[in-house]
Amino acid sequence: MAGVATPSIGDLLADRYSLAAHINDDSSGRQVWRGMDVLLNRPVTVVLRIPGGPEAEEMLAAAVAASRVNHPNIVGVYDAVDQGDCAYVVREWVDGQSLRDTIGATPLAVDHVVEILQCVSAAVAAVHATGVAHGNIHPGTVLLSSDDRAVLADPRADATATQVGDVRALGATLYCALTGGWPRTVPGPASLPDAPVDADGDPVAVSQLRDDIPERLDILVRDLLSAQTAPPTAAELTDELGRQAQMREESSALALVAPDSADAEPSLPAKAVGRRLAIGTGALVGLALLGLLAAIILIPGEPSSGDSAADPTETVQDEEGDDGDDSTPQEPVKLDLSPDAISVIDPDNGDQSAKNNPGHVVDGDGDTDWATSVYQQQNWGGFKEGMGLLVDLGEVRDVATVNLRMLVPGSTVGVYVGDPSMAGTTPELTVISEDQVADSTSLTFLPITDAPPTRYLLIWCSVPAELGAAQYQWAVSELEVFAR
Repeated sequence: MAGVATPSIGDLLADRYSLAAHINDDSSGRQVWRGMDVLLNRPVTVVLRIPGGPEAEEMLAAAVAASRVNHPNIVGVYDAVDQGDCAYVVREWVDGQSLRDTIGATPLAVDHVVEILQCVSAAVAAVHATGVAHGNIHPGTVLLSSDDRAVLADPRADATATQVGDVRALGATLYCALTGGWPRTVPGPASLPDAPVDADGDPVAVSQLRDDIPERLDILVRDLLSAQTAPPTAAELTDELGRQAQMREESSALALVAPDSADAEPSLPAKAVGRRLAIGTGALVGLALLGLLAAIILIPGEPSSGDSAADPTETVQDEEGDDGDDSTPQEPVKLDLSPDAISVIDPDNGDQSAKNNPGHVVDGDGDTDWATSVYQQQNWGGFKEGMGLLVDLGEVRDVATVNLRMLVPGSTVGVYVGDPSMAGTTPELTVISEDQVADSTSLTFLPITDAPPTRYLLIWCSVPAELGAAQYQWAVSELEVFAR
C-alpha cells in the first residue's frame, strides 16, 4: 500500500493483511478496518494512521505494550508496523458489539453490568501488573463478543495516563452501563451522553436513577467516582465485583430478593453476556457459606415467593396466552431453528445468488453466511424496496428478542410480521421491531409494546451496507430468535 494516501477495499498490507471493509474513523483520526490475514486465513482488525512516523509513535507503543499481556479479556494484538506513509496495528477481530452500542439499545440488568465490569477490571489488573496504564477505558473500548467474552481493546496510554485514572474510568464505565450517562467528573469521550448532576455538580447517585441497585453497589460506584476517596487497585476492584456477583447470585437462588425485571428477557445479544463469560480471576472463597447463613437468618421474616408483589416494570405475558397461569410470565427461550425454516424474500425475484444457502444464518457456525448479490446502487439497483429473510417459527409465538450478526456494518434492518405469500412481492409490513441502522456488525431487536404474536418473522433490509465505491450488499452470518 506504499504511496497510497487513501486506503481502499482490497489493499494488501505487508503482503499479508487485506482490507475488506471500512468500519469507522475514531476520535483521533485513525481508520478502523475489517481485514483478513491471508496467510493464516483469519479475520483481523486493522487500525490505520496516515501518515506514520512521529504521529504514530504513541499508537504503536501502546500496541507493543498490549501485545505483552496475555489475558482472555484483552483483545489480542498481532502486529504493529510503521512504513512511513502509514502506520497500522493488526489485532484480533471481535465479532460482536461495543458496550456503548449495547447501552444505547436497551437498559442492562444489574447482574449483567457487574459481570461485564468484573471481566474488564480483571483485564485492567493484568495490564497494570506489567507496570503500565491502559489510558482509554470507556464503553466504546469494551467489546461484547459472540464467543462469551467481554474484552477490552484499544490501549492509548500517554505520559498523562495513570493506573489510578484507569480505575476511575472503570467506575465511570460502571456508572454509564447502569444509567446510560457518563459522569463528567472523569475524563471520557464527548460522544457519550452526560450523566445528570446534583446541586454540587456531582453525578446523581445510581440508586436515584433506578430502583434495583443494591446498596453495596451504589456505595462502590460513588466511592470510585469520588476524588475524596482513594480508589482500590484494579485487582481489588475485580475481587469486590466478584463478591457482589456471587452474593447476588446466592441471594437470588434463595429467593431473598425479587429477580431483576431485565433478566426476564435477554437484553444483550445472545452469549455477549452470560454466566460463561471468561473471567481471568481467582476463585472466591467462603462466600457460599456466608450467603447461606444470611439466608437462614433472613428467610423467616420474608414473604414467600408466591406472596411477593409483582415488579411493575416486569414484562407480563398477554392474559390470553396459552400457559394457563397469568400471574407468572413465561420465560423466553432461544428457538432451535432448522435451515429449512429460512427462506429469501426478493420482490423482483432477480437475485438468484441470494437464494443459495439462507439456512446458513441458523447453522450455529459463524464462519458461514448468507448474502445478497452486490448492487451498484444503494437502492438495490432501483429494482426493489428491500430484501428479507422469512423465518418460520413453527407455531405462533410472542417474540422476545432477535439477534442479528452481519459481516459488515451499515445496513438498515427491521423485524416484521411475515407470511409465505410475500415471496416475489413487495410486502406490506406489520412492525415487530423498528428499523435500526447497524453501526456495528451486530443488532439486537426488542419488540414494540403492542407487537402481535406470529408464526412467521420477516427480517427486512431496506438499505444494504456499503462495501466500497458503488458496491452495496446485505450479508448475515447468524440469526437468533428468543420467543415465548
